[in-house]
Amino acid sequence: MRVALVLFVLCGATTAVAVKVPTFYARQDYPGNGQVAVGDLNGDKIPDVISMFGYVINTLLGNGDGTFRVGPTTKPGIPINYFVTADLNGDGYADVVMSGGSGIAVALGNGDGTFQPLITYSGGGLTELVIGDFNGDGIPDVVGVGDGGIWLFTGKGGGVFNPGVLTLANAAGPSLVAADFNGDGKLDVAANIFSTFGAPTGFIVAFGNGDGTFQTPVIYWSLPLVNQYMAVGDVNLDGRPDIVIEPNSVGVGEAHIYLNNGSGGFTKSGEVNMLSTAGLTIGDVNGDGFPDLVNTVGDVAFGMGNGSFQPAVNYRIQSSGEGSFWGPALADLRGNGLTDMIFGDLSAISVLLSAGQGRFKDGIWTSVPGSGNCAATADFNRDGKPDLAVPTSQGIAILLGTGKATAPYSMGASIVVSGPGCPIAGDLNGDGIPDLLFGANCAGGVVAYLGNGDGTFTLAGTTVVGSGTLVLGDFNHDGKLDFADSSNQLALGNGDGTFQAPVAIVSDPPTEGYSWIAAGDVNNDGWIDLLFTNWNITRDLYVLLNNHRGGFAQSAVTNNQGPLTVTLADLNGDGNLDAVVDTFYGYDVLVYLGDGKGGFTLKGTLAYQGSDPQPPAVGDVNGDGIPDILMPSDGSIQIQLGNGDGTFTTMASQGVGPGAAQILLENLHGQSPKLHLPDIVAPDSTGGVMVLINTTK
Repeated sequence: MRVALVLFVLCGATTAVAVKVPTFYARQDYPGNGQVAVGDLNGDKIPDVISMFGYVINTLLGNGDGTFRVGPTTKPGIPINYFVTADLNGDGYADVVMSGGSGIAVALGNGDGTFQPLITYSGGGLTELVIGDFNGDGIPDVVGVGDGGIWLFTGKGGGVFNPGVLTLANAAGPSLVAADFNGDGKLDVAANIFSTFGAPTGFIVAFGNGDGTFQTPVIYWSLPLVNQYMAVGDVNLDGRPDIVIEPNSVGVGEAHIYLNNGSGGFTKSGEVNMLSTAGLTIGDVNGDGFPDLVNTVGDVAFGMGNGSFQPAVNYRIQSSGEGSFWGPALADLRGNGLTDMIFGDLSAISVLLSAGQGRFKDGIWTSVPGSGNCAATADFNRDGKPDLAVPTSQGIAILLGTGKATAPYSMGASIVVSGPGCPIAGDLNGDGIPDLLFGANCAGGVVAYLGNGDGTFTLAGTTVVGSGTLVLGDFNHDGKLDFADSSNQLALGNGDGTFQAPVAIVSDPPTEGYSWIAAGDVNNDGWIDLLFTNWNITRDLYVLLNNHRGGFAQSAVTNNQGPLTVTLADLNGDGNLDAVVDTFYGYDVLVYLGDGKGGFTLKGTLAYQGSDPQPPAVGDVNGDGIPDILMPSDGSIQIQLGNGDGTFTTMASQGVGPGAAQILLENLHGQSPKLHLPDIVAPDSTGGVMVLINTTK
């Protein structure tokens, strides 16, 4: 969903220099989607990541420090339901076995992130797969669950398999795990079972005979819930594999723990609330030696070592919010003995690097119940630290800056008001103290609150005006701040926090009105001009030059992609303001270079990744003095580093919260503004504010 918010003008200056890549204490997001697995694709002994969904295999090649570079993409030509990875032919490169269509498909790795053409083996229509030696010949086999039951594809060596054989009928899906449950040295299997209505109602355990066949399953009628996700591991450290099942039903997020009695029998020992329902993985992610539970949507329940778990905590990964039976991958990506977490989603691959003891390099979250995804920033209490004003369901919450990287904000007083919009900050009465201006449903217009200098505010007045995006500026050169909004109205300030009756900015706006507004001196005459967008009908970028007489002269830049928002900044250091425009139809960001006379020429296009692009922000985040562009989408920020000429270099995306839209840049942990290394602030509609601390040296 698009939001109305204000992005302020940044004037940059500079000479082009080599691009310096900044670092943040943040989650890293990479292109790719779907299920993830870790393996060495190129034989350099560094873990790489494979992801698959639909008809595409994506790869990320590891750099050895927990970061990745985008590797090749392969299109196998079949729909992929599920995959497993292993070095099947002993060449040191990871291979993959996929379920999709009827049977399995094997793609052997070439050693560079690409794969050889598929070799398919017929069998049932399968969901999950497991690789293991099920017939005792020392060669990996594949077991899959799907049509009719459990299918076995015996290995012939070198990555070659025999066609599938239905080895266990009428006991299947959609989840499957394998382990030696009864301690006889032979692999067994466990899978969901279905009621006569088609919904899973429990699970079965079938002991392997060691020759590829299985004994009659033992049925555990336990969970009258839909789509159970299964994981296997020794959660109570008795040397026996246990089973954890998470049902996928509305309002149910408990993981059900089934402990092994030593002979392959299972008894439910308890539950742990995982907050959300999704595929599970078991592993020690906090280094205490006890297995933990991690699910696909970022819930982590730390184990106690006795089969019980602490209440789950959530890491805000890039997530569609929908559970799946793709469990996350756990691996030591840096060779430092710490377990990192890799999550696959429909939009991207998220990597959380371990900082030890259950901490991960993720943004710092400040809870703000009912928060919106926009904010205004200024030093409201005059202590030299930037503060934040965030709209909530109850009013405007004021977060006071602490100057500390570990806890950037503390809660201050709130402005109680009904239905507040996105605030903007400025000195409305000339006393040197930041004030706030925002739309409010209860007031029927725009309200001004004057800052008291201690983080509290006093209502100054209300201006009846149509709803839209707000900008502040001294449009008539009288030394007092005025405001304009995207509903084509301008209100001149009286200098005391009140405003004169609004007037129309132009007499002939588009029939359907404007979408967005930005302010800045685009023709270098010392007077503030306006830019409007229209995304739907005319699809134009409108330039309104201040005529110095209280009016504006309008011209248009045609844009067929539907310009939605616009931000002004000097991107190439020529002293002229340029325009960064995101589009509704193209999901692209267009860079227009200004000529200093009010004209703009398209320089280039930056493509958004993800399904929900939000307005880009502009600022220098790597300390080279050149403005960069930050493009939020689906809880991730794509950072385009400025080259100084209006072109940009892409770096790895930084993860924020799932409901982030507006991006603000502030020096929150005591760094000097002269360093040009601001932190990233992302208000989030899921109930808080995420801060990514800039750790660039």
